[in-house]
Amino acid sequence: MTSAQAQNVYFPPEFEKQEGLLLTWDYNDSRNPITAAIAKAVQPSAKVWVIYYPGQAPMDTTEIRDYLRDHGVPDENVFLIPAWTETLWIRDYGPFTGYSKETTPYQHIIKDAGYSAYGRPNDNAIPTQLANLWNIPASNINLEFEGGNILLDGLGRGWGSTRIFSQNAGLSQSEVKEIFEEEFGLTEMMFLEALVNSGGGIWCHVDMFMKILDHETIMISEYPDFVPDYNLIESFALALGQMTNSFGRNYKIVRVPAPPKANGTWATIQNDEMRTYTNSIIINDVIVVPSYNLPEYDSLAKQVYEENMLGYRIEMVDASPLTPLYGALHCITKEVTMPDYLRIEHPKITGMQDYQGHVVVTAMMDCNVPVDSAMLFYRTDRNMAFTKIDMSPGCPMHQAIITNLSPKDTVDYYLKTALDGNEINLPPPAPNGYYTFWFDPYLGFNDRNSDRLNIEISPNPSAGNFNLEIDIVRNETLEILIHNNLGQLIYSDKLISNISRFNLGDLLNSGIYILSIKQSGIVKASTKLMINK
Repeated sequence: MTSAQAQNVYFPPEFEKQEGLLLTWDYNDSRNPITAAIAKAVQPSAKVWVIYYPGQAPMDTTEIRDYLRDHGVPDENVFLIPAWTETLWIRDYGPFTGYSKETTPYQHIIKDAGYSAYGRPNDNAIPTQLANLWNIPASNINLEFEGGNILLDGLGRGWGSTRIFSQNAGLSQSEVKEIFEEEFGLTEMMFLEALVNSGGGIWCHVDMFMKILDHETIMISEYPDFVPDYNLIESFALALGQMTNSFGRNYKIVRVPAPPKANGTWATIQNDEMRTYTNSIIINDVIVVPSYNLPEYDSLAKQVYEENMLGYRIEMVDASPLTPLYGALHCITKEVTMPDYLRIEHPKITGMQDYQGHVVVTAMMDCNVPVDSAMLFYRTDRNMAFTKIDMSPGCPMHQAIITNLSPKDTVDYYLKTALDGNEINLPPPAPNGYYTFWFDPYLGFNDRNSDRLNIEISPNPSAGNFNLEIDIVRNETLEILIHNNLGQLIYSDKLISNISRFNLGDLLNSGIYILSIKQSGIVKASTKLMINK
């Protein structure tokens, strides 16, 4: 069980499946097109709620609808909510939507952080108003901070900047850390030194230079080496790249060049414009990235996202009117989680692997009740359709085994689970996005590997007593290996005959195992061994 699953509450990172996005109508001719462009970009992948002024508003719902239609936004999936606001920065004052795990089924909840320092009582009241509208239980977090200053990896770790300490000067740093971890169900809340020489105003939000792309990948802005905060940002990239997540894996660090201001310079003081590509929106299978009418930088940023977020639809929206106000696209949106709790945790298999004839794929289909289905889809030829394998339930992991792999295979795969009509893919844009791995041609393989063995197990399934028959007798010594669904070696022995009898009922519990035959240190065959007691 991962650290995230062990907590009493869970707040999903934005790269996990969401119901939709919250925005506010800003009643500003230079910024209304941005709201419309975001609403259009995320269709039809997510709902959009737009908060507008009630009463004698500058624009009523008919005018807003007409404006959105004129900008290519369909009526479907877009909802207008009447509420008083002062600003468009709903990322900072909007609700944190998540789940309480203290009830069955898990309860959809809202948490509301303190936002009292700016003289914006209407903004501060938005989470409570939405909780009442949606009939979702709400509670307060006894800390002052903005939503743009917390990023989550979905596995129990969060990040913010050290400005949060000064916002809560009546508490010790350890007390602030403890409250964050308790309120968000984290095992570790980390605080990065606030950037005070790179623009962005007094807020020093981490989302202006950092983005969590998935459970294992962090994007960090890259600045020219003459920018005052260059060394500090590089230290972040180095330190985070040396850390491991709860899967025990180092975070992959992706760099994206930060663009200059319109005059070609970068900020050198706190109260200056901070342009950023990390202040983007990930919502289901869409990523909305800021652009700045700088073709060289904008196209490179899009390329970085495309290379690291395979299968996502990348949309770019001009954020130039926002950065002089110390924000960008992420700052004016807030994701809303799905009403029902359902998610997948999976240590993805990517890149070059040591060759083996089978690969065990494990995943946690995380829900408070058994899921209706769990499936793995894979292919070894991109001209062919994906093959479906039903994943076997376990405690706590589901697992599937891809068998009969050749050393020259390149494997694409993705996962799917469903419950009560709700489906989740991993990665989210599957089948357009998928994970890919291949084998190291210099490890566990040589020309002899083409001389493969055929093996037969009978009966299969069995209670642990079975016969193993190999097609022909080899001159070299053969070895039998049995691994469990976590890839752990359970049994090994030498074979002296092409027909062998095994009595392993006391060793093997019910489940699916991989039985492999090695010849001269090379796997020559592998197949499923099913134990049913």
